[in-house]
This record gives sequence, structure tokens and C-alpha cells, in this order.
Amino acid sequence: MNDRPAVVADGQNATEALRVISRNIPADGIADIRRAAADVIRCALSPIEAEVQRSDGLIYGMVQSGKTGVLTVSAAMAVDNGFDGIVVLTSDNDDLYDQTVERVRQMLRGITVVGKNDWRDEQRFRRLINSRFGVVCSKNSRMLSSLIEAFRRARAARLRMFIVDDEADQASLDNNTRRRARRPIDPTPVNDRISELREFFQSDTYVQVTATPQALFMQEAGHPYRPTFTVLTEPGAGYVGGREFFGDDSALLDFVDLAEVAQLDPRNQPAPRSRLPQGLRRALVTFLVAAGARSIEYPDENFAFLCHVSMSTAVHNHIVRLIDEFRDTVIATFRDPSKPRYEALIEELARAHAALSATEPALPAFDRVRDNIDFLIHGASVKLINAQSTDEIRLDGAFNFLVGGTKLGRGVTIPNLLVSYYGRNPRRPNSDTVLQHARMYGYRRRDIGVTRLFLPRLLANNFRSIHEMDDALRHLIRNQVDGRFEGIFLRRGLGVTRASVYNAGSIGTYVAGSNLNPRLPLRTAATHPDLEWVDRNLAEFPGDAPATGIITHDRIMSLIRHCPIDANAGSYLWNLNAIRSALTQLEQATQTDSAYLVIRRNRNLAASRGESQGFLSGGEDALAPTDLVTLFIYRVNRDGARAAIWWPQIRFPAGSYAFSFALG
Repeated sequence: MNDRPAVVADGQNATEALRVISRNIPADGIADIRRAAADVIRCALSPIEAEVQRSDGLIYGMVQSGKTGVLTVSAAMAVDNGFDGIVVLTSDNDDLYDQTVERVRQMLRGITVVGKNDWRDEQRFRRLINSRFGVVCSKNSRMLSSLIEAFRRARAARLRMFIVDDEADQASLDNNTRRRARRPIDPTPVNDRISELREFFQSDTYVQVTATPQALFMQEAGHPYRPTFTVLTEPGAGYVGGREFFGDDSALLDFVDLAEVAQLDPRNQPAPRSRLPQGLRRALVTFLVAAGARSIEYPDENFAFLCHVSMSTAVHNHIVRLIDEFRDTVIATFRDPSKPRYEALIEELARAHAALSATEPALPAFDRVRDNIDFLIHGASVKLINAQSTDEIRLDGAFNFLVGGTKLGRGVTIPNLLVSYYGRNPRRPNSDTVLQHARMYGYRRRDIGVTRLFLPRLLANNFRSIHEMDDALRHLIRNQVDGRFEGIFLRRGLGVTRASVYNAGSIGTYVAGSNLNPRLPLRTAATHPDLEWVDRNLAEFPGDAPATGIITHDRIMSLIRHCPIDANAGSYLWNLNAIRSALTQLEQATQTDSAYLVIRRNRNLAASRGESQGFLSGGEDALAPTDLVTLFIYRVNRDGARAAIWWPQIRFPAGSYAFSFALG
């Protein structure tokens, strides 16, 4: 890699692409896109070398962070650095496909970009690929076969190609992988055609792009769809993501009853009611205030509300009816201020205004917002956006209520989204799917004060866990010089991705250098025998001052088995079987079962902790080196009715690894 020519990061095509992107992304975001694209080309094959070669990698972005920009600038930079052409593989959804073609053409003005119907003319296609060119193809087996045949007829196998697979974890992987473990079966058609396209060219670089790479990292080492290098993209300062919504100090969440999500399914009711559940009504009222306030400051802009609770069209249609009735009721209520329901509506709006004022001090006065809602509600648009609908995701008026399912997920950008109501609650949610539902993420810093997410607490916990996993995984990759690592990070109770694309069962991961602790110990009279057991077994370390020693992995397990956890606080990663599995793998990797022990007594810990947050303070993490597993175990004093207990925290050794384990 060091012998390759320096990457040209400021060629004409890349410069033009960055200029176009800069219209919508702040300067710090543009700098990162340029850096990430240069890193991709630096890790890719050298197109000016003669020998046959292949490389493959991953652009690991964040949801709604401008991954298409990185994708396109990388493609532009590839042409600037000697690749003959580019192929962009994108969604088979017509709306998303057309959106990608339009964006690629806007940003690659120095390259001839052809769509999925343009390569059928053999002579014309042969002429096109003699100059700098790009092809955007949907991930559809028929279209891919047609494109491969066009390249074959044009005798283009010697072209050095840069292939970019957008949302590579979605449709590109082989959904027959798990079944193949039981019986011989061909790969799924799209995967088979993409493999054929990659193998057609003698030299090519294949770059996958996604914000949810779990399925890719679940592929076995050496698998052609497991990236050998990873480039992280870092969004600009205007980006709002998991930390803002699901950090410990988030003020953007409003919790609703999980049972009301079920009430929105008309199939659960013999005679579906037209009454709005309380949480959904609160969300709608909050949106009216948020959009009413924002449209005062930005009168030429339109704003969106998103309801995403199900994949069922029956549910979608029912919710559309409910929101239509809500809109009509609000209009009718404003017409007659003399009726009691007018006062009730004004009180609801006032409460929402007060709640939003807590995070947006500059919110216009309530009277102005109320009058603006009265004016704009007449033009409110309620849209059904799902696979059966023909509506585009376009904001037609100041107030836009969007209802749907899968079509409102991956890859779709919803401008000026202020309030979301989320209720997708499968029995075993997949972390990559749930993260792709985070349409509220994006460059929304301007509106963050009036942004809200309404959802059940259980689903918020899922999002929070997935955010923590994603954060830890990105941290691990960020600290690897060449972007190589093994493993992924996953919370207990969440699937990693769809099981059909990998052989193993559900997977969890402990990251090198990370901490692991129960959210909260169980502190009742029933835990007293456990307290006494640990007291006896740590009697060799008396006193309140910090004590340290060397123990074995087996002794760690013995101690933490006598540290019962409060199940009501939630438990995802703190899984004794998983911890034992991780320690066993460490023994194999390091050829030692030694670990550090750090003990402190007379502590007054009370608050619940995130399972990777830990409870150390004042430099206590330095009480033991980082080359072995460390068990920090602190004796917590009695606090009223809450009994004294030992609270454990495990720190995994520093390094460049992550441990995977089966959940369940």
C-alpha cells in the first residue's frame, strides 16, 4: 500500500462533487467527506498497476448523515485516480432509485452517468464506456443480468472498475446462507448477480456503503462480502443522532404506553374505535405547536410528522383515518371558541408549548403559535406512504402527517421532520433494522429544540442499546489504523440482523477496553446471603481503602454469580453465560486466565447505570493496568430499605478485538 502513488484528493470530479454537496452540508461535514473518500481510494486497489487485483471495503456511515455524498465523492475520486468507470448499485425501490440517479448525476457532471434503461443499445453503450462513465443499476436480478450482458457484449472485462454498493447489507447478501448449512442450495438471485458482476472484471474495487454493517461483519473471515477495510464517516456538527435522542440527559423523548400501539391495529378490535390513543394525540398536538412555531420563523418552509408503527397496510389506513379525523376536529374546534372542547384544545396546545419551551427558549409566544395553527391546519396534508401507495415523500403544505411502514425506513430522507411517533415492536427486533428506522436522525440541529420522539419506554431502551452498540463499534474501528477488526457489538434481547444471511445464531459482543456492569444490583432482604458469601470470599482484602490483587477468570465468575441484579432495571449485556464465553475466548487468545481484582468498600452508589457506563470515579480506572481482564467490585452501603450489596464491573483488556457470543 505504501508503494502506491499518492491519492489525488482534489481532482476535478471530486472537487465538483464536493461543491454540489456543500449546498446542504456544513463545512466540517464536507471536510470529513473529502477525508473519508480519500481513505477509501487509499485502501482500494491501484488502477494504474498492470496485474489483476481486487479489493473490497466498507464505508461505515451514520443514519441520515449524508452517506450518498461520501459514496459519490469516493466514486468521483476513483475516476480522478485512474479508474475507468464506476458502477453504483442501489435500491430496487423506484423512488429511491430515481433519487440516487438524480443525485449522482448532479454531483458527477464530468462523467457520463447512465441509468438502468440506457445500456440496452449495444453500440451506444460501447461508445459510452470508452470515456469516463458511471452506471447506476438497481439491485434487481433481471437488471443486473442485463448490465452484465451489456458489459460482456462490449468486451469490457479489462476495465478497472470501482463498484459501490449502497445499503449493501439490505439486498446484496445471500439470504440462503443459513439454509445452505442444512442442504445444498443456490445463492439468492441478486447476490448471485452481484458476485457475477464483481468477478467479470479482472480488476475492481467493491465498496459497500451502509450505516448498519452488522450483517456484513457477521460473514465469516475471508468471505467475499465481509469487508477487508473499513472507512468511517463522521457527520458534521449539525448532525443529530443517537446521543441527542438516547443519551442519559436526553430531553427529546416522550414516553407512551406500549399497549396503545396495539390499540392502533384494527385487526385487534372487533369494531375499531376512532378515538386517538392518548400518546398519539399528544404527539400530534406537539407537532402542531412545533410546526406552528417554526413556520413563523421560516414561513417558506414545510414541516413533517411521522407515524411508524407497523408494516401492515390495514394499520396504516386506520391511522390515516384517525389523523384525518383529528385534523377535521381541530379545524371545527377553532371555528367555535364558545364550546368546551375549544378550551380543552387550547389547554392541550398550551401544555405542548410549555414542554417545547423547555428545550427551545426562543419559541414564539403561545398566542402567535395558536393563531398560526388555526390558519395553517386547513392546508394540512395526511399521506399514506407504503409499498402500495404512489405518493412521493414530498411536503405539500406547512403541516404534513406521514403514515407508513417499510417505505419510510431505510434510505428515505424526510426534510424538516419535527415529531415522530414510533411503535414497531417485533418479538425479536434486529439491531440493524431498528437503527434504520431512526428517520429522526440527520442534520436537524437548527430544529432540535422543537424535535420530539414519542415511543414506548421498551422501544426507547432498544434504541438506546443499539446506539451504545453502534457507538462502541465505531470507537473500536476508529482506533484501528487499517480499519481491520473481528466481531460486532450487540445487546442481549436484540437480533443482530436477519438470520438468513449468516450461519451462527444471534450474536452479542464485548469490545476491547470496554466496561460491563449490571444496570442496578438487586437490593432486598433476599440478597443478604449473597452479600455474606462475597464478604467471606473477599475477607483477605479488609478495610475501606482500595485493595488490589490477582485472581482467575473462574473466581470472577464465582463472585459475580453472587451479585444478583435488579431485573426491573433491564439486562441486555450483563449475561453470565456470555461473560463466561468471553472469558474462555480470552484464555485461548492470551494463554492466561489471570485477571486483576479491585475492591472498595463503604460506597454510596444508588443510581442505575448504563451497562457500558460503569461506576468508577476520580481516576479509579487506573487502579489496575489494562492488559488483563479487571473485576472492579464495590460494596455499596445500605440505603433505607435498600440493602447493602456488592456491585461488580468488568473491564475487558485493551486491544484491537471484540468478542462475539450467542444470546439466549
